[in-house]
Amino acid sequence: MKTLSDFCVDPDYFMITAHRGASFEFPENTLLSMRRAVEAGADMIEFDLRGSADQEPVLLHDETIDRTSNASGKPEEHTLSELKSYNFSYFLQGVRRETPAYSDVTIPTFEEVLAEFRDQVAMNIQVYTKDDRVLAEICRLFKKYDMYDRGYFMVTGEYVEKIRRIDSKIELCVARGWETRSKPEVLRQAKADNCRFTQPIREYSTSETYRYIRELGMRSNVFFCDDPAQMIELKKSGAQGILTNKAHLMCRYRH
Repeated sequence: MKTLSDFCVDPDYFMITAHRGASFEFPENTLLSMRRAVEAGADMIEFDLRGSADQEPVLLHDETIDRTSNASGKPEEHTLSELKSYNFSYFLQGVRRETPAYSDVTIPTFEEVLAEFRDQVAMNIQVYTKDDRVLAEICRLFKKYDMYDRGYFMVTGEYVEKIRRIDSKIELCVARGWETRSKPEVLRQAKADNCRFTQPIREYSTSETYRYIRELGMRSNVFFCDDPAQMIELKKSGAQGILTNKAHLMCRYRH
């Protein structure tokens, strides 16, 4: 597998990051989705972290488990044991299903993902938890599995100092705003935060955005693209990678 430094050595290498795993073909933020993304050839897997009632970091994008499982409520209202008893394959190909797509798809813990994929693929780790105890546990596990140069935390600005106080060695990709994220002054702030990776929004970015990111010595990982023709145009514009829900399709058209 390539490390983060490997990607940075070759600024023209086009990265493909599997958004929530192979999340169109398979249930998002599950081990199944991550396995299929790795098999497809993704350079990086992206996933989201929140916490259970007993402060276990788990993979979940939404504030509640309603959309993706057969239960309801916030993950913080359920223990890990309770969360593990639910099926998390109710959302697939953009549709909430009446029945699960698979019989045995459960919510993964952060540690399960690290244990299985640490030596297979780089990781874009979106941190959503607001619980400082869960954040500390996320950082502890990152250190335990020696994820330095193998993954980074995708965070908003409010997390920067918190994480730096816990472990200053953890690499960050800091997102400030949505429409504003590609503005030169915001990109300069990311550089000042020692970010090597940026995640500009496709609709608000241009070839000038990607040129300036390269000039700053960072890498652009564009959010997001599921269309091969669009990916080719992004490459021509100077983008250095994409996040995609369709890892299988986009990896076939990478070159």
